[in-house]
Amino acid sequence: MNTTANANAMTAILRQISLDWNRTISYGRSYLAIFFAYAPGVTCLMAATGSTLDSVAGAVIGGAASGFLMLNITLFSYEQMNNHHWMNGIVPINRNHQILGRFAFLIVCDLVAGLEVAVSIACASIIMHEPVKVTDAIGFAAMTVLALVLLNTIVQPFLYRFSPYRAMAAIILSIGVIVGTVIGLCKALPEFEKTVKQLAEAISRHQAIALAAFLIIDVLALAFSSKISLHIYGSKDI
Repeated sequence: MNTTANANAMTAILRQISLDWNRTISYGRSYLAIFFAYAPGVTCLMAATGSTLDSVAGAVIGGAASGFLMLNITLFSYEQMNNHHWMNGIVPINRNHQILGRFAFLIVCDLVAGLEVAVSIACASIIMHEPVKVTDAIGFAAMTVLALVLLNTIVQPFLYRFSPYRAMAAIILSIGVIVGTVIGLCKALPEFEKTVKQLAEAISRHQAIALAAFLIIDVLALAFSSKISLHIYGSKDI
């Protein structure tokens, strides 16, 4: 009985992943080509115009993170704009599996983003004739994946609770409050700014430990976010 239930659950999750993939490619292959070529293209352009490898790495990580985060928002926007959310009520997938499938699809996309970052940095190093350690490229890619997973777990309850536009407004407002608070604390408390710098230095010196800690945070955030999302989504009428 448990085996059958697990198989049915996996089938439902895979069905949700397939549905999200169809939503993603609905904009056309040219959209996907531009989406995936954007970060490597900008990276190679920066490398060819004399940028440093550190600035190139920062740009591609930021670009990939923001682009793939918008992909999550696009899925919800597609449902709303095309009145597609009604399908969630007739496709034989319960809400829990819809949420798990959405998270699984996003994690796959995050892994693709990490691969894109690694490839982009490798291409930039070839153009700049500046060797990059494989471990460094993997570290940049892993940080991109972990950061994206955490960001998606944070924004997901907002997207289930509000419309995509209101969710974006709430997310931007939350980010502004957090950034403003950190800047204010750094200005008001020199000790806080010193602690932040020491933490950044410690992370750079002990990347493996930092990534392991980040992974634990992501797992906890995924569990917490999925429960909140299910609570919000489960109380809605489809």
